Amino acid sequence: MPNFILDLFNYSRELNMSSNNISIVNLIFAIFLPPIGAFLQVGFSAHFFINIVLTLLGGLPGMIHAIWLVVTNKTGD
Repeated sequence: MPNFILDLFNYSRELNMSSNNISIVNLIFAIFLPPIGAFLQVGFSAHFFINIVLTLLGGLPGMIHAIWLVVTNKTGD
């Protein structure tokens, strides 16, 4: 996996750990690239793979799911 994605994931995690506010980086990715937004929010969990399937079925379901993950501050347990 490219290093910049891992760096962005770590940066996003630091933002989420520091406060309960919505991370603007995650929200932007959730809108424009839903699987990346989901990955930054929950990592490699079931939600990430669900988001990939929803995005393949149509862009809007994947986007809604990714935004929901970010807004509700879900974690990859």
